[in-house]
Amino acid sequence: MRHTLLPLHERIVLRREYYIRALVVLFFTLSLAGLLGIAALFPAFSSASEAVRVSREAVSSLKKSKTDSGLMALQQEMIQSQGVLNSLGSRSEVMKTGDFIGGIIQIKGPLRFSSIAIGQISSTTAMATIHGIAPTRDSLLAFKSRFEGLTPGNKVDLPVSTLSKSTNIEFTFQITQKFQ
Repeated sequence: MRHTLLPLHERIVLRREYYIRALVVLFFTLSLAGLLGIAALFPAFSSASEAVRVSREAVSSLKKSKTDSGLMALQQEMIQSQGVLNSLGSRSEVMKTGDFIGGIIQIKGPLRFSSIAIGQISSTTAMATIHGIAPTRDSLLAFKSRFEGLTPGNKVDLPVSTLSKSTNIEFTFQITQKFQ
């Protein structure tokens, strides 16, 4: 603005007028954003107040209908829930899938697994089918011996055809583990 033909006094007035107009536009934008924010929160406020009203009505109706039949129904439901919890707690010998997979992963060594499918044969025996790639034949045989040595009754069904190659062996075998 130094090279304008306006005198200094008019340039100062023009700058002041520019700043005032910029402030007016800024305040208008902020007030419009505030109004839109309030309008956007209105549906959430109305649904929350409706939920509060419904829950208060439910509590007041429960207080009014505190009869023996309501208490009996609650007691029967508690007895059923306790039975379910007892049955779940008594089955401690059932296979835990996470422990089974964790045991397999801990002893896998250099083998790379692409998939593991697990099934339960009985309450104390589980079977898994494992697909993957072994870097050498010896690493595959070492996994077999490590797994069978974990607990008595563990078994690895390793097909002879997978041992035909000596490196980069694609394998599929089934393992069976017994739980105590």
